[in-house]
Amino acid sequence: MNVAVIFYSLYGDTAALATAVAEGARQAGAAVRLRRVGELAPADRWSEQERIRAAREHLASVPLAQGEDLVWADGIALGSPARYGAMSAQIGRFLDGARGLSGDLAGKVACVFCSPSPAPGAQRAAVRSMIAPLLDHGALIQAPARAETERMDSTARPDSQPPQGPLRAPIGLDLPRARALGRRLALSARRTRG
Repeated sequence: MNVAVIFYSLYGDTAALATAVAEGARQAGAAVRLRRVGELAPADRWSEQERIRAAREHLASVPLAQGEDLVWADGIALGSPARYGAMSAQIGRFLDGARGLSGDLAGKVACVFCSPSPAPGAQRAAVRSMIAPLLDHGALIQAPARAETERMDSTARPDSQPPQGPLRAPIGLDLPRARALGRRLALSARRTRG
C-alpha cells in the first residue's frame, strides 16, 4: 500500500512529527512519500530567525507536495502547526488546489496531526479544521489509537528521544504517538484497499 505524508512546517516541529508518521507507516510495510507544502511568504521574510532558517535548510531536500501524491496514495496523513485554532494557510491552500480530486480521494483512508500549541484548545481546533476538507473529498478518517498509545506511555524511555538539531523534539512533541498513527494509517489503508 502507498502512504503520502504531507505537511507544512515553519520551525521544524511538524516536520519531526511527519517524519515519525512516515516511519510508522514504513514499519507497517507501506511505500511512503514524505512531502512538504511550500511556503507562501517571500523567501527573505524569515531570514533573520535562525531556527526558521535552519529548519528551511534541513527541509530543502524534501520534495514539494503535488495533487498526484494524493491520487497515488491509499492512505494520506496531513500535518500542520496550529495557527490560532486553524490549520496553516499553506495546508489550506494545498487542499483548495486539490478540489478537483474529490472523486479520486473518495474511500481513501486519511489522518491528521498537529504540532503542539501554547494556546488552550488550539491543537484540537486545528485538527478539526483539517478533517473537514478531507471529509468533503470523501476520505475515511483514521483516528489515533488511544489504547495503543497509552500502552506506549508506560514503556517509553527518556533516552529514546531523537538527537538535538534543527528538527529536535521539543517538550510536548510526541513522536511515539506519531509513529503509532502512521502504523495505524498504513494498516487501515491495507484493509480498505484489500
